[in-house]
Amino acid sequence: MRELTKVFAAILALLLANTASALLVYDQNNPYVFLESGESKTITHDLTDYGVPDSYRVTSAKLVLGFSDGYSSGDYYKDFAEISGDGLSGIWEVDGTHAYGFDIRWLEVGSGGIDSLNTSGLLAVTVTALSSYDGKDLLHNDFWWKTSKLKANIEPIPVPEPATLALLGLGILGLGISRRISK
Repeated sequence: MRELTKVFAAILALLLANTASALLVYDQNNPYVFLESGESKTITHDLTDYGVPDSYRVTSAKLVLGFSDGYSSGDYYKDFAEISGDGLSGIWEVDGTHAYGFDIRWLEVGSGGIDSLNTSGLLAVTVTALSSYDGKDLLHNDFWWKTSKLKANIEPIPVPEPATLALLGLGILGLGISRRISK
């Protein structure tokens, strides 16, 4: 009976060792690029750089973008950045109202981006400087794209093996107990 208890304890320890929990994974790019009207820049976040295990999947992700108003031609007009990519879209004014003229924008990554991260581990982000209009003239639009940080929540992919091993262990234990009782 002692041997069976040891076997059961070993199976239980193996099952508990296989449990995993959710993790946060980060990827940061600092493009530090100056964009003028009509110009675009694309960067790619790569979660495979950080060794995300194959047994995990991305469940949600956020993107933090950092911009700074350009003021290159002495104008202080509104500048607009268009953000696009898988699961990403939006247009934001880059006005430099935060510290040192720096704007931070948070974006939820949509299902297309989550699918891309789960399929390839990659997420492409494109920022385009849009022209603005003040009612009379087309205005020059320029700003700095300084940073892009991806924060992804990953969780283990549920697999049935631990439950199968538990049932197998209980079955072996039951056979051992019934054998002892029948002797």
